[in-house]
Amino acid sequence: MVVFLLVFMLWMVSSSQLLAAKLAGTVALYRVSEFFLYLVPAAANLVVLGALEEKYRTGQRVVVFAYVAFAVLATGADLFGVPGVSLRQQMYYALLLVLEAYAAYLIYRSARAGNRYSHAMVLPLITMVTLGAFDGVNAQLHLTPLPTYIMPLSVYSFLYFILQMIRDQLVRSQFLESRTLELGYRAALLQERAERDPLTQCRNRGSFERDLPSVIWTARSAGTPLSLLLFDIDYFKQFNDTFGHAAGDMILRGFARTVRAELDKQKSFYRWGGEEFVVLLPGCDLDAAAVIGNRLRRTVAAFLQYEKHPVTVSVGVSVCHGGDDTAQALFERADSALYAAKAAGRNCLRVESPQAAIGEEALG
Repeated sequence: MVVFLLVFMLWMVSSSQLLAAKLAGTVALYRVSEFFLYLVPAAANLVVLGALEEKYRTGQRVVVFAYVAFAVLATGADLFGVPGVSLRQQMYYALLLVLEAYAAYLIYRSARAGNRYSHAMVLPLITMVTLGAFDGVNAQLHLTPLPTYIMPLSVYSFLYFILQMIRDQLVRSQFLESRTLELGYRAALLQERAERDPLTQCRNRGSFERDLPSVIWTARSAGTPLSLLLFDIDYFKQFNDTFGHAAGDMILRGFARTVRAELDKQKSFYRWGGEEFVVLLPGCDLDAAAVIGNRLRRTVAAFLQYEKHPVTVSVGVSVCHGGDDTAQALFERADSALYAAKAAGRNCLRVESPQAAIGEEALG
């Protein structure tokens, strides 16, 4: 489309009566004007070429080549003294009718195949050929008192085609934007599912192992404490062996639901594996973490049961010491504290120091 508009503009400028008057009507300007006159259909048919189905483009390339070849041969013959441009206009207009009839046939076939651009190209092609044929006949028969060219008006018939292109581009852009948002949503959903334990809807172990180093780094950079709670459901294997795995699943879901209801959004909750769960407590030192851990432990013992059998948990607590402390070391200290709680009789909490016991005495 850009090539067509450029050629059309150059032809209009070279055909300007004002320019011809300033240049005293030079022969060179006349030859340039006639050359671009021959190129206008070639440029227009390049636009048609882009609007056709692929299987019809070979024939349309022949049309474009024929126009260009005629323009070059006619202009070259005139430059070398052989009657060319001016004496071959009759042949040019005859060629125009034949080639455009063939181009119209290709557009018709392409439009029948469902190509919207071909539909939009029918009107510009018919308009340009009709007005061009009139200009050719008028130039030979002098139908009007003064030399008149009305083919330039055919450029306005391309507005519908241009609007169709703009509309399709907007629709395509909206579709791509919508598709991008949809794919982004799906990717986020898949990422979320990949990070979630499907049974309890807690974040899974992989998510915990990925998050913990960055949470430690954030706490260390901000100079704030960070604690970790490690939970283990007491006698979980006995529940499974006595009541079945379905009962075990219900207990896991119930525990996760109970703890999640007690936590705010600043505290991350993970299922480590089996009946073990982790809570990260940014901004909490060891004492504050122990208070929260004991509160959660008591809530579970008070509200969670299966077949009138109470469900309890043991809790281990560790705190990040900064410096060279690592994610692995932080978790291992909580794990050691958890084993100390289980060794003390379960349904109790122990902090990372084996000698420190916070909360109720161990229950047998």
